[in-house]
Amino acid sequence: MFESSVIEIDGIFVGIVCQNGPDEPYRFRAMHERVTQMDGDILPTFEAAVTQARSRFRLGRAKVSRAMEPARLQA
Repeated sequence: MFESSVIEIDGIFVGIVCQNGPDEPYRFRAMHERVTQMDGDILPTFEAAVTQARSRFRLGRAKVSRAMEPARLQA
């Protein structure tokens, strides 16, 4: 491994970004449930990884209002 960096969003550890060589792309490893969809993603720059992780993390923070929850089936 050539280089790795921790990504924290709002003080919460969400993942790490690894690079295997100076000319290689960056690979994201998710460590938080809000960004698990990104696990294994290959990104062109470290900044792109941070930006994408930040947006996914903050989208996961939004809660669905009760009016928007799907109706539950009554048995």
